[in-house]
Amino acid sequence: MGKFSTIKVRVPDTTQVYKYGSNNYSQPNVKRANIALLKKINSDYGTIIRYWGTIFETGENLITAFIATESGGKMVAPNRFNATGLMQVTPPSFYDCFKKWKNEVDAEMPEQAFAEVQSKLPELIKAKSYSSAIGVKIINVLKSDANFNVMAGTLVLRWLLERFSSVLFGGQLNKAMVAYNAGAYTRSLVVSGTKTTANTNPVDTAALVANPIVPLESRNYLLKMLGKDGFLELLVVGKALTA
Repeated sequence: MGKFSTIKVRVPDTTQVYKYGSNNYSQPNVKRANIALLKKINSDYGTIIRYWGTIFETGENLITAFIATESGGKMVAPNRFNATGLMQVTPPSFYDCFKKWKNEVDAEMPEQAFAEVQSKLPELIKAKSYSSAIGVKIINVLKSDANFNVMAGTLVLRWLLERFSSVLFGGQLNKAMVAYNAGAYTRSLVVSGTKTTANTNPVDTAALVANPIVPLESRNYLLKMLGKDGFLELLVVGKALTA
């Protein structure tokens, strides 16, 4: 029996397809390119992905899909939000989830993840509050160390899955995806009238995609991973890594 909430999701979880301009995930040439991308990510980083996917009980397919969506499998430089690396982790997000792990997660933080932080970022363990100085130290590791980046992104994802978990519905992946992209406390994911209380009522992915309160980037994010011919369908149903 696992330590964390079960991730319950259908693949695909909506019949909608990600489309942007001439880019349509259901077009044969785009599907072939996306499958090739998933295989390259697995070839380049599969060992790391499988390790942290096992530690945090997310599995490799989910992490591979996140990397494909977030960075296209590249250790990209920080963007204007300071999101960086394979999983586009931001220093404030990682700091928040690491420091507030017990606020949302009943299980102890995996010792392998704590040891990784202790080895690479001892300043984070000692820090009492977030500062620009600690942010710089975090981003320097995130942008240069692929293993740490995947660990950090998977830790954030697990924290979010637990934040939106419930006894009946387990960890709600669609909400965790929106939160990963837009922030844990984004308006569409908190109880009305509060700023930080998680809304754990289940919601269909199609409803999230249609909700104008959910940022457009996050709605597209859902379609890229959970939509028809999205990355998770290619991985789980199409078995892209073994086909």
